[in-house]
Amino acid sequence: MLLLGSLGCSLGSLIVGESGPTPTPTKSLVSTFTATATHTATATPTETATPVDTAVAIPTDTPPPSATPTPPYTTYVVQPGDTLSSIAARFDTTGQAIKDLNGLTSDIINIGQELLIPSGENPTSPPPSPTSTSSGTAPTATPRPPQPAATSTPRPPTATPEPSHPYYYVDGSMQEGHRGCSNLGVEGRILGAAGNPFTGEVTVKWQLGGYTDYWVTGDPIEEPGSFKFNIQVPNPIYHGAKTSTLQIVQSEANPVPLSEPLTWQVLDCTQGPEFFSDIIFRHR
Repeated sequence: MLLLGSLGCSLGSLIVGESGPTPTPTKSLVSTFTATATHTATATPTETATPVDTAVAIPTDTPPPSATPTPPYTTYVVQPGDTLSSIAARFDTTGQAIKDLNGLTSDIINIGQELLIPSGENPTSPPPSPTSTSSGTAPTATPRPPQPAATSTPRPPTATPEPSHPYYYVDGSMQEGHRGCSNLGVEGRILGAAGNPFTGEVTVKWQLGGYTDYWVTGDPIEEPGSFKFNIQVPNPIYHGAKTSTLQIVQSEANPVPLSEPLTWQVLDCTQGPEFFSDIIFRHR
């Protein structure tokens, strides 16, 4: 470019007809150099735009770190006096949610027992065990097996009580009747376990108000197992309402009960029946 400028100056001098260099071409040469420097400065910012674009693209490719999620459950050790309902109230959950999370089938918990307490969305099943992603992380905790359901000790069946007496009254066997106020009577029979008339000696005790009498079966002139009681007029016990009681006892001298007492109300002969027959007691 200096060569072209010199040639231009020389050519201009030849055209004008000047014999030597003048100050004017020298000023033109300085102006041409300044313009060249200005062009170089303008090109510089255009070339530096490329690294700016590269720097913006780098963070776009790297995903931001995700927040650590909150564990969905906590661990609680049962203390004295704790119940499922009190623990559930303390952690703002329900007893059923705690039972489901720990595999419990009853509300029984033990002191020192570790329970998983649901939190967050209150999960009802234990979360999966975390998997280690590198050798530098902490070892994976062994999942705690579900607690076995508490079982109550079965109680032995209640034994059926043995009959307290060897003889019993056969329900509905008593027959009531009238004899025209001639006498007050009680008659009946004692049967064995097979239903046959009892052939041995059995003592029957009869009470009517304040009156007491005994009958012993086995008399050869009487039917086997039969007993009979009669009160003749004019005994004062005959009239008026009173309580009648019939019972099998061991003996007159030792009247230990061998049956439950059979008791009923007797009215005056003018108001109700005074004769009671076909009363049956049976051996067990």
